[in-house]
Amino acid sequence: MFSIGVDIGGSHISSCAYSHENKTLCRETFSYKKINSQGTKEEILTGWVDALETTIQGLGKPISGIGVAMPGPFDYYNGISKITDVEKLQSLYDVNLRLELADRLKVLPSQIRFINDATAFSVAEALIGKASKYKKAIAITLGTGLGSSFLLNGKPIIKDKQVPEGGFLYNQYYQNVFADDLFSTRGIINAFEEETGRRLKNVKELCELVDVDPNARKVFNDFGIRLADFINPYIEEFEADVLVFGGNISKAFEFFGPALKDALKGVDEIYVSEFGEEAAIMGSALLLDEHYYAGISETLKLM
Repeated sequence: MFSIGVDIGGSHISSCAYSHENKTLCRETFSYKKINSQGTKEEILTGWVDALETTIQGLGKPISGIGVAMPGPFDYYNGISKITDVEKLQSLYDVNLRLELADRLKVLPSQIRFINDATAFSVAEALIGKASKYKKAIAITLGTGLGSSFLLNGKPIIKDKQVPEGGFLYNQYYQNVFADDLFSTRGIINAFEEETGRRLKNVKELCELVDVDPNARKVFNDFGIRLADFINPYIEEFEADVLVFGGNISKAFEFFGPALKDALKGVDEIYVSEFGEEAAIMGSALLLDEHYYAGISETLKLM
């Protein structure tokens, strides 16, 4: 069985076919296309469909359906965008993307399924990644924002007394500061500027300074300690077995990871996803596993 996994960001779409039998992506079908996030509904959907058709045609075999990892806010169960008041994809507000894509791609609406992008990453890790051997997992994505997902036996938990509402950490506070403003690209860049008065463009530039600037090493070290201090209460409450990291900042794990590991408590394993940017594609493709989807469909209503 084959399905198509899709990762949609504000300015791009990535898609690839996934073999459920082999539990691998068919990388020869990978398609990437830049999208004008402020374009019209028709412009955005045309770009998406172009990328999807490239993947479908590249596979050249029947597909069971299409799984789509989307940023929120979004009605994942019904496939309706609720993104508004931000500079991305606003022209899709209140559009039923399931029906729009089904019509353009000539598939049944029921063959198109949606999930939160951070959750899709965690699903891939919990079902086919190293976290699959554990009962309780917490997945953290560190990038332009702070993404999170709590999983029990591979299924996201978003409404439970042991997890924050929605499974979200970005809207929690750490030392009276919004977590999303600290544990993100802007957070770590701002920390370096506060330390030195110098403004960097991105985390990659900060990584390049580690060997020559003690301030860069201090910023990464502090980032690891604070992140651990922030996460520890959630690990304890959820009784997590494993903690997995993804997102662009996780590529700098060698610089903040040691301090983070020293300060973390309670988990049996801490690691960075080996799937990288492919994780959300794989996780969304797994939505076409009927048994798995039946088990999380009610959860999608609450996302």
